[in-house]
Amino acid sequence: MGNKKLFIIGGPVLILFLMSGFYSLFYINQVAILPVSECRDVFTFTPEDVQYCSDIYVIDSILLALTKPSTYIYIGSGMILAGILVKIIRR
Repeated sequence: MGNKKLFIIGGPVLILFLMSGFYSLFYINQVAILPVSECRDVFTFTPEDVQYCSDIYVIDSILLALTKPSTYIYIGSGMILAGILVKIIRR
């Protein structure tokens, strides 16, 4: 009975995890195709003299991802899935 309950909870959480993760990745990849004038606002650590938005530093892309709520959904659902896996493995 216990494993069935975990799978009932884990199924929707897995779907939420995948959907929000793919959305976050898709959004961050969209920054690479923006004109330089539009993406300069998101630069924190990237120098202002870069030629293309695709040259953005990794830390800036992480900070940009943290401005979107889907990233927090991704992190939270990932933590729930990790907890479910630990619970299943310990049995």
